[in-house]
Amino acid sequence: MELYDVGMSSLAVAEADALAELLEWACSDDEARAADARALRADASATRAAIVATLWDESRLVFADRFTNGTRSDRVAPTSFYALLARAATDAQAERTIGAWLTNASRFGVRPDDGRSDAFPAPNAANRENYWGLPSISADDAAFPPLGYWRGYVWGPMAQLVHWSLEAYDHVPKAREARLTLSAQMSAMMMDQWERGRRVCENFSPRANATDCTGTGFYTWGALSGLIRLVDAGA
Repeated sequence: MELYDVGMSSLAVAEADALAELLEWACSDDEARAADARALRADASATRAAIVATLWDESRLVFADRFTNGTRSDRVAPTSFYALLARAATDAQAERTIGAWLTNASRFGVRPDDGRSDAFPAPNAANRENYWGLPSISADDAAFPPLGYWRGYVWGPMAQLVHWSLEAYDHVPKAREARLTLSAQMSAMMMDQWERGRRVCENFSPRANATDCTGTGFYTWGALSGLIRLVDAGA
């Protein structure tokens, strides 16, 4: 765990910004609370700057975890996209990392060309091992094929957080397209399991025609996989 972690660092920034916004809205006439809000904004800015300076990997076009000895982790997960939730990326970095990783069929497999219709799409036909997309580790990693509990399966909370991350860059066309495609693929994945066995999974297999489903029959956060589609539809 001796790691500068993109995901946790980015979530800390997003939390500080959200708490500051709440304080600014609810306690605008309270100087003590206003000071708290300023402190939170300062913390968020400092951590955001550290993410930019320390974790962007230009050679791989991704925000990458870094060990405390200065070397980078070889592993890339959806948590790398949380840097967008922290608004740490430039528009160019956001566009490049989405293209290199998120919409890459051999990596996270969110395929814009396949996910635009209102019908549930056939998302990532180029890679049936990563058919639904957004596995919890990049599909070109050697740790992906075994589909370990934390490495490989698709998780609703990760889908929600990546959705929010892309939404923060909605002014970037590639980010908006990826967000809409992600919600279509995740919803299709959830509905595929629903049609097979009337179940909402704790996590989902990324493979085409998968029958395995973990957790109880109605696992709460599994429904986030479908909720993001409803949000995009304005429900």
